[in-house]
Amino acid sequence: MELKEITKEAATIGMDATFEEAIKKMVNEKANALVVIDEDGEFAGEVHVSDLFEAIVPEYMDGDSVIEYFDSEKKFINAVQDASVKPVSEFMSVNIEPIRITDPIMTVASNAIAYQHSRIPVVDHENRPIGVISRQGLKKILANFLHIKTK
Repeated sequence: MELKEITKEAATIGMDATFEEAIKKMVNEKANALVVIDEDGEFAGEVHVSDLFEAIVPEYMDGDSVIEYFDSEKKFINAVQDASVKPVSEFMSVNIEPIRITDPIMTVASNAIAYQHSRIPVVDHENRPIGVISRQGLKKILANFLHIKTK
């Protein structure tokens, strides 16, 4: 099995794009995450649906105070509208380790285990996104080691 066999195209977005643009792109491309690129087109991180929800929470809140704060639809709407202009760079996940398209399959497997990620960005030798290994790709890696044929 080669990495390119399980790499699928990634939806990308720039760091300066807004919260609203990120949501539009996720909805239109039916993506649960976007690969974030910097101004040079290099991998900078990812935006997951969970990052979007975290972006609407005021920074001084956590845990139970969040539940109490969003006790009405009006507060939620206001928080979403306030977050709509935030740049992606403010709420994206940066603790993501991409793999190189030339890396062996075992690098993918070990990264998935070590970082507990169910999706791993794939970059070229210049750190530009090529695609992602999705949950489906990770399952195919496991199936391959059990000699299970996949489509």
